[in-house]
Amino acid sequence: MSRQLKDKAAPSFCLAAFLILLVFPGVACKGKHTPAVVQPAVVQNEEPDQAPRLVSSVRMNDTTAALQLLNGFYPVESGAWRWTAGKFSVLLRTPPGSAQRGATLNFAFTIPEVVIQKLNSMQLTASINGMDLKSDEYKKPGPETFSADVPGSLLTPDSVKIDFALDKSLPPGLDKRELGVVAFLAALTPK
Repeated sequence: MSRQLKDKAAPSFCLAAFLILLVFPGVACKGKHTPAVVQPAVVQNEEPDQAPRLVSSVRMNDTTAALQLLNGFYPVESGAWRWTAGKFSVLLRTPPGSAQRGATLNFAFTIPEVVIQKLNSMQLTASINGMDLKSDEYKKPGPETFSADVPGSLLTPDSVKIDFALDKSLPPGLDKRELGVVAFLAALTPK
């Protein structure tokens, strides 16, 4: 066969092989496999037989923990932070013993100057299962840490969804996104 004929036949052969594997998946491998399960767990355990687990502290630049950012977070920017929307939620593992003693929620973020210039102020509220934990008002740009006590009664499951809401955010404009604050960290720490 000439080289030109072989070069033209190669893509056709690859396409045919792909279609055979797609139509007859059992042809590819005869071994026993457990079905794949998509889990929100993101940190690998030491033992390979165990499933990954959630973490109680999520850095916004950690791509392995991104599955715990449930909604209202935009992609990582500058390798360090993420914009939020006006409402955003994170799933955090409850720290050991927190069901008895409670925990502290910490959310580290920055309010960009452009946000305060346009909105004058903003209020951030955190809640779990519809129960408000705390609200804080911010009137100046710059770095902030929102902290709230979380009662143990809200931390009985292995993980907890924390909902955050800003009373105001920048509407979509040239950026095409609703913008709230610049997030760095969300964490539950035991008391």
